[in-house]
Amino acid sequence: MSAWQLANLHVAYRSGPPWRPTQHDVLRGASLSVAAGERIGLIGASGAGKTTLIRAGLGLVPHDRGQVHLLGEDTAGWSARRWRASRHHAQLLFQSPRAMLHPTMPLARLLRESARLHRPEESAGKAVAEVLEAVGLRGRDHARAHELSGGERRRAGIARLLLAKPRLVVADELTAGLDASLKAEIVELLLDRVGPECAVVLVSHDLPLLTWSVDRIAVVDGGQVVESCDPAALASADRHPATRKLARDAGLEDA
Repeated sequence: MSAWQLANLHVAYRSGPPWRPTQHDVLRGASLSVAAGERIGLIGASGAGKTTLIRAGLGLVPHDRGQVHLLGEDTAGWSARRWRASRHHAQLLFQSPRAMLHPTMPLARLLRESARLHRPEESAGKAVAEVLEAVGLRGRDHARAHELSGGERRRAGIARLLLAKPRLVVADELTAGLDASLKAEIVELLLDRVGPECAVVLVSHDLPLLTWSVDRIAVVDGGQVVESCDPAALASADRHPATRKLARDAGLEDA
């Protein structure tokens, strides 16, 4: 079963005066398929269209053409309310961990509000205690965003999405700004805690990190997904030029 199907997506941004607008094509027929339980890495140079692709696929920016199927449903014609309802099962982890946290609200209170939203039939206090334990933040109940380290903020973001019991998680640069050992720890935590049935898309510039953590790597270049391959095949001579450049830049292929 497909968790997320993006087919031939086109997105263009327009700027300038209305009598002479300038059009910038960001996505030019991008397609991506993610199976239930699959772990995919999404990579590409800055400006390739990665972030626009995931945001269009989650209804956060409109697309001009193409189709989006989310968790088996065709999203054509979905209202803003229907898209909001989908957040119960399709969760986005933003690049900035602060975007997932309230600047003054204690962590436990923030998580209790999420628990009441996503698990109204359960005790919010119990659900929060369990999720804090699961992500290694026991005892940090009363901490506010500025009192948490970078790694703790990522853990808090993971705790928040776990309360929704998602079937799809899209993480945009989850480990940006963290040292190498902490990056691996945070990715392992996410993949372990969401469970094997949850599909995960990791958007990252860190190709070595993706090679050991995902089943498949999709390469975005020029507003298209130009290639999708097994991480072990990245250095193959028949790879797309964009893939080979990314592999060389990451030290995974001989120049």
